[in-house]
Amino acid sequence: MQHVVAIFQRLGYQVTTNESVEWDVLWAHHYPFDALVKKLKPNQRVSKFPGSGFVTQKVELATSGGLGIPPAFRLPNDKQMFLKYAEANPEAQFVLKNNYHGSIRLKSIGEIDLDSKGSFLQRFISNPFLIDGRKFEIGVSVVVTSIDPLRIYKIVGDVTFRFCKDLYEGLNASNPNQYVIRDEFIPAFDAPALKKYLDLNFSLQDSFEAHLRNLGVDPKLIWAQIDEQIVSAYLNRESVLATLLSRYGHKRSFFEFVRFEFMLDSELKVHLMEAIMSPSLFSAKYPQKSIRYQQVFFTILSLVGLASYVHPPHQNSTEAKDMIVAERNLMVFREICVLCKNCEKFECRLCAPCLAKNEELMYDLKMAYKEHMNKFRSVRIFPPRMTRNQAKLGIQSSFLNHRLTTKNMLLARWFQGKCLKDDSWC
Repeated sequence: MQHVVAIFQRLGYQVTTNESVEWDVLWAHHYPFDALVKKLKPNQRVSKFPGSGFVTQKVELATSGGLGIPPAFRLPNDKQMFLKYAEANPEAQFVLKNNYHGSIRLKSIGEIDLDSKGSFLQRFISNPFLIDGRKFEIGVSVVVTSIDPLRIYKIVGDVTFRFCKDLYEGLNASNPNQYVIRDEFIPAFDAPALKKYLDLNFSLQDSFEAHLRNLGVDPKLIWAQIDEQIVSAYLNRESVLATLLSRYGHKRSFFEFVRFEFMLDSELKVHLMEAIMSPSLFSAKYPQKSIRYQQVFFTILSLVGLASYVHPPHQNSTEAKDMIVAERNLMVFREICVLCKNCEKFECRLCAPCLAKNEELMYDLKMAYKEHMNKFRSVRIFPPRMTRNQAKLGIQSSFLNHRLTTKNMLLARWFQGKCLKDDSWC
C-alpha cells in the first residue's frame, strides 16, 4: 500500500480507519461489501464492484467461455464434458489448476483424479511464443468505471512482462519453472531482447513493440486481440454483475482496477489466462517499477475523478457538478435532434427533451464525459473507439457482435456522436 497511501496524501487525502468519519473513498484490497458499504452516500467511492469475482476468480474466468480463453473444465462437475473433449482432441495437453490459488501442474489424464473437488483442468498452450528462449506473460492494467452501462479503460504504456525462470527447451512436465510464472520469475529488465531498450529509458511496452517490429510483426495485431478479450470477459458476466450491483443504493459509487494476464503462442494468437483482483503495486523488490506504479495509480484516480482539481472531488451541489459537465456538454446529432418529435426514435433519446425525462441516462453520460476529460494515460476500450470515417459510416467494432443492452448501445451511439463532432473523442 506504500504508493497507494503516498499518492492519496499528495492529493490532499488523509488516511483513516475510523468508520464513523465522513470518508470520501474506500480503497479495498479484499471484498469490502459489509454494512459500511451498504450505507454509501452519493459522494463516496469504493474500489471494488460487487460480484467482480465472476471475472477475477480463476475458475470463474476459465470456464466463462470468453474470447481467447483456453477450454477449461470444472472437477468433478464437467468430468464427462472433459472426457469427450479429450477424446476429440487427442493431441491436447492439460494443466491442473486450483480454483482459488496459483497451484498449476501439467499432468497426463491418467494422473488426474477427475472426481476431486476444488480444481479445474485447462488446455495447455504447448506452442508458446518465446523471448530469449523463455515463455512469458503480458500483464495489462484495466480500470472498470461502470457496469450498467459498461465502461472499460486500459492504461497505456505500462504493460508488465514476467518470464519463466527456466528456458523452454523441449517441454519437461516435471519442471513447472519452464511453463509456469512463479514467484521467482525473471523480470523484463533481465531479458536481453528488451533490456537494450529499457536501458535507454523506453517503457516496457515500447521495448516489446520494438522487439516485435524487428521480427516483422505489427504490435497492433496483439493489442487488438487483448482489447477484445478484456471486453468479452466483462460482457459475458455483465448481467450477473448488474444484478448484484442493483442491490446497492448508489451503483455509480464503484470502480475497479484489475490486471489481465495474457500469453502468446507461436502463431501470435493471444490467450487470456487470468484476471487479478487487487494487483500488486509493490516496488521494493524492483525499484525500477516505482515510478511506473505511481503513474498507474495516479491514472486510476484521475480517471474516476478522485485526483480532481475540485476538492472535495465529489460535491453534491448542482453548481459544482455543472461547472465540470452540464447538459450542454452532452449534446450530439444536431440534425437528428431538431427533427425529433418524441422519444421513440433511438437517437432521439440522446436529445435534450428526452434526456430531461431520463435522469439515469443523463447521469451516465455525464460520468462518461468526465472520464474522457480525465483519462490521463488511459484509453477507452468499451464502448469501442472508432475513427471519424468509421463514425460517419456507422461502422462498429467487433465488440458489438455481443448482444448488447439498450444502455450499452445508447452509450456507444453517444460516443459515436461525440467523435463526429470532435476528433479527440474518436
